[in-house]
Amino acid sequence: GLKPMNCPGHCLMFSHRPRSYKELPIRMADFGTLHRNELSGALTGLTRVRRFQQDDAHIFCRLDQVMDEVYAALDFIKYCYDIFGFKFSLKLSTRPEKALGEVEVWDKAEALLAGAMNTFCGIPDEL
Repeated sequence: GLKPMNCPGHCLMFSHRPRSYKELPIRMADFGTLHRNELSGALTGLTRVRRFQQDDAHIFCRLDQVMDEVYAALDFIKYCYDIFGFKFSLKLSTRPEKALGEVEVWDKAEALLAGAMNTFCGIPDEL
């Protein structure tokens, strides 16, 4: 899913030194092992496992780079999926009820993500 958000791990890596806007975009991805030791009964089904692999990626970019970066990421996913004959669909995740940050920033981020998805899918800006 596409969602305007941040990841504590990648944010720490990004902020380990001062950055300039000229360095952006910065793309980070990892395929990490996660471990859990939840209380009995707290989780069910596939979430009950104690160890699992998760792939994660984040793009740190300026607002004027969001549409191009998201489009490029979607295009890369399509390229990889096409190799194996896989299909995928897109859904835009929106701001949760309890969100950090300013509503205006969320609205702008969501609009940019929606715009990139619509462009990728060939949906005109105005129907």
